[in-house]
Amino acid sequence: MLLQGLLLSPAHALEIEDLYQARVPVTGQSRSERLKLYPSALAQVLVKLTGDQAVPELPQLSGFIKQALSLVQQFQYEELPTHRLALVEAGYKRQLVVKFDAGAIRQALMNAGVPLWGRTRSKVLLWLAVEDKHRRYLLAANTLATLEAHLMAQAARRGLPLILPMKDQMDLDFADVWGDFQQNILTASQHYGVDEVLVGRLNRTPGDLWQVRWSLYYTAAASDSEYWSGRVNDPFEALTLGVDGAADHVSQRYAQLFSATSVGSILLLVTGVDGFAEYARAMTYLESLDIVVSVDVDKVFVDQVLFRLAVRGDGAGLKRSLLQGKTLLQSQGAVGLLESDAAAGRPFIYQLLP
Repeated sequence: MLLQGLLLSPAHALEIEDLYQARVPVTGQSRSERLKLYPSALAQVLVKLTGDQAVPELPQLSGFIKQALSLVQQFQYEELPTHRLALVEAGYKRQLVVKFDAGAIRQALMNAGVPLWGRTRSKVLLWLAVEDKHRRYLLAANTLATLEAHLMAQAARRGLPLILPMKDQMDLDFADVWGDFQQNILTASQHYGVDEVLVGRLNRTPGDLWQVRWSLYYTAAASDSEYWSGRVNDPFEALTLGVDGAADHVSQRYAQLFSATSVGSILLLVTGVDGFAEYARAMTYLESLDIVVSVDVDKVFVDQVLFRLAVRGDGAGLKRSLLQGKTLLQSQGAVGLLESDAAAGRPFIYQLLP
């Protein structure tokens, strides 16, 4: 439950689950239909892992996608969500849930030279203003179940940690969001602890089409922003356009090219490790990073631990990964993340955040 499970989480980022799992609608439970759908389910996973919707079309991956059956680890059927009425009307009855081999997929993507969007991803806060003829409102958590369910499904499909503002904590009015007043929106977003803010303005036109305008802001660099728009048939298409656009832009910002064969060694000194709980949290976090192959403890001090990391790539890539997690903060005056420093045995120094 990607959306509902994140509504109250205070962290800037989190580790996404089910990255290697896909859901596709089915008309029945026959083996023949299942075999036909495995490639499209695998393609969905490739998009989720990379953030790039064009990846399944790459020539170097065409043969790999055709081998989808050999990568299936588990499958099951479940009921279609109640909000997907259009699929029911089209004759679909259930959805197929498929889990694929994570190691084989990662290796194939690295061999193909495709950047990967790590499991630890920054949360995106959505402010949505809707004008439906004479009705105007801001979408908040736990207010409109159908729209929320659609957002949850689309966010899960793209692996995007999307959250909505709480109804009792909406420090904006409709005019702020509708006018896309960036400073007011970013100020109101501060206590949600997010790195990206997605703003949508959706209105029904006289012809019963829906016009939507989207903006994406990065809280660490207010001057950085992305914009896109569209005219669609219903509000669900408009929300899908917003989720897809946000996932496209955010993944381009954070996706990294990992080496399939080259593994380097980096020393990382973590301060503020005052007990076993802090040590376990630091170790677990480092092991969760996609760029990290393995984590070993080199030395233990009173409140510091020196880790030796085996990484795919270089120190600059590690730095980008650490920026997303908000678990470790680079200490002032710390050694720069340069390959020459790593070769000389100088550790990168980070502080464990509370």
